[in-house]
Amino acid sequence: MATSYADAHSSPQGPGDARPTALQIILDNNLVGKLTDQTILVTGGTDGLGLEPVRQLAKTGAHVFFTARNATKAEKIIHDILEEAKVDEMLKGTKVEWVEVDNASLESVKKGAEDFLRRSDQLNVLVCNAGISQTPHAVTKDGYEKQFAVNHLAHFLLFNLLRPLLLRSSTPSLNSRVVCVSSVAHGFSTVQLGNYNLDKPPQEQYDPMCELEGDYNPMILYGQSKTANIWFANEIDRRYGGKGLHGLSIHPGTIVTAGWKIFKSVEQGAATQVLAAVGKDYEGKDGMYLDDCGVGQPIPDDVQIGISGYRPWAYNPDGERRLWKDSLDMVGVKDDQETCQA
Repeated sequence: MATSYADAHSSPQGPGDARPTALQIILDNNLVGKLTDQTILVTGGTDGLGLEPVRQLAKTGAHVFFTARNATKAEKIIHDILEEAKVDEMLKGTKVEWVEVDNASLESVKKGAEDFLRRSDQLNVLVCNAGISQTPHAVTKDGYEKQFAVNHLAHFLLFNLLRPLLLRSSTPSLNSRVVCVSSVAHGFSTVQLGNYNLDKPPQEQYDPMCELEGDYNPMILYGQSKTANIWFANEIDRRYGGKGLHGLSIHPGTIVTAGWKIFKSVEQGAATQVLAAVGKDYEGKDGMYLDDCGVGQPIPDDVQIGISGYRPWAYNPDGERRLWKDSLDMVGVKDDQETCQA
């Protein structure tokens, strides 16, 4: 299966070409109606690369929850998914619900986690998808640069609040998974440890194309948040992999509707995160960065801008531990263990 996906990505012809869609991943893994004993939570499930995974994961029969800020939008999505299910006998019993969460507010994340825990006693897969990209400079009411807060800190807090349930839901035959939606844009910058708001000029590795203009460059802050997503998944696995809870990070691909052959449709862009979430090939696997429906490869040093693959700083055990410790302090959560696994 992995080989066929690699073949499909070898000669891209633009959005809608032979590269797999999220639905194809579900079909290839024979998962339609087969995951009725699982619960999945997707953050940011009302648009694009959040909505499409919700739509397709619901076809597995799993009880799918998604987070949203807008009740009207969320209810319409649920209505549309259930209407689609009515015309297909195999989708009978589709279960989908939404939870109110605004990733720009740690208080909202706490309330959303509490609401989810009241409504579900199981969680097998958490897909950390919600995010913002290269936005004008802003600081959340919690005091953190908004891209870092929305893309990383909110998911870090949500995970820690739901972690006990993820661990309890794991079994030897079906380990729990956390999928962090990163981006090849992590190549804009590594995590600026101790300088997360970029109050000072960046000291760690970053793309020289992203030189500061004034006091802020949204590409550096976005890149930092996407590297943080990878580090977060890596550290989840270091801490909890031996307990049946694994972290995977993914790059969905660049999404546009037309113009460049390398770009993907939304349906194709959602394929890698659906594969990471429920693909049989990744059961019990850990610490991987996936793109193009396979394991990502290092970006060569002589390639300035990559369209897939990962930069050397995507794997940094010391940095990952430091980010975890600092993130605990930033979201106000105590560490659940004194030492990490080696």
